[in-house]
Amino acid sequence: MYSDKHEHMTPAQQAAQDERTEDDRRNGSYQATQNTTAPLSDFMTRLMAQELPIMDSTSRQRVYDILREYDGPVIETQEELPKEIRDLMDLY
Repeated sequence: MYSDKHEHMTPAQQAAQDERTEDDRRNGSYQATQNTTAPLSDFMTRLMAQELPIMDSTSRQRVYDILREYDGPVIETQEELPKEIRDLMDLY
């Protein structure tokens, strides 16, 4: 009765279908990541955007402050995040 073809789906159902490859998810270009000044790669920006909302407001503000003050190369991996951010986010 139901088809998995996109033309038979509602717009919400179509949007929920994620057919990107793993490489697209990791290295793809996303409009939202183009409009940030954070010293993070597109992939790291997306990861941080997923994690920051679950942090308490004090820790989240501290992460913002650290990133604003950061003066170094673009952060490409979790290991390259400043130690204080890794500690606040329990990344080991």
